[in-house]
Amino acid sequence: MDVSIPSGGCLVCQGPLLASRLAGLKRCVECGFVTADTALDAGAIAALYGRDYFHGTEYHDYVQERESLRHNFELRLRTLESLTGGLNGKSLLEIGCAYGFFLELAAERGLDAHGVDVTEEGVRHACKTLGVRAQQADYLALRTAPVDLIAMWDTVEHLRRPDLFVAKAAQDLRPNGLLAVTTGDIASVNARLRGSRWRMIHPPTHLHYFSVATLSRLLERNGLEVIHVSHPGVSRQLHAILYMLLVQRLSAPGLHAFATLAVPNVSITLNLYDIMFVVARKSAPVAMDR
Repeated sequence: MDVSIPSGGCLVCQGPLLASRLAGLKRCVECGFVTADTALDAGAIAALYGRDYFHGTEYHDYVQERESLRHNFELRLRTLESLTGGLNGKSLLEIGCAYGFFLELAAERGLDAHGVDVTEEGVRHACKTLGVRAQQADYLALRTAPVDLIAMWDTVEHLRRPDLFVAKAAQDLRPNGLLAVTTGDIASVNARLRGSRWRMIHPPTHLHYFSVATLSRLLERNGLEVIHVSHPGVSRQLHAILYMLLVQRLSAPGLHAFATLAVPNVSITLNLYDIMFVVARKSAPVAMDR
């Protein structure tokens, strides 16, 4: 499948992209979608997500964050349960399943869950350690049986062609199925106040920056009706927060090492209202009178 950027430019509306006020980013003059100005191909992007990404580059230690991540996933499952009337027995596909923590929780809640990711180590951990169903693959190249639910947690910003992923997800959903997405909201107050210093802006791992309006437009273009939008808090381990501040921001690993000895690694929930949780429903076909 061709994953090159379309000649029209914008992945949401095909409008022209011009330089943004945010350094290194472009903005669609028609819909406001923001994207990184990068020439990396799909292979180079996939190569970014090796072991180092989860253990030192993006995360201090992804496995150590299991409980805080499960807390976030539990709240999202509650929302999906309220929108569906019950999860037990429904089929779910997670795109970007990483180490399988959401799949583990989903299976515990009675879902027939499986996942896909490009990271070899993450998928191995999901299958071998957690015993959930996951495979290392490019979702766009998979032939997938229809499912009731598809989840993309903090994934669309990493994809070279999120529009193609959304289009395929819409095809892979059963009628009335739900696509659930979390990602940063570049139109949020915090993102606008922080500008180029917003913590979500760090290409090449984060390539695309949606707002509620641009993500909704992309979903609706693919026959998905947005039925839920919220900006929930996010739980993280304190040591992970300190790593982000002291190592990634201030380049002070020694101070981080001292701090992790001085303070307990408790879970903290923060809400800057700049992460959006969007759920869209696939329309059921309209019965025609004979």
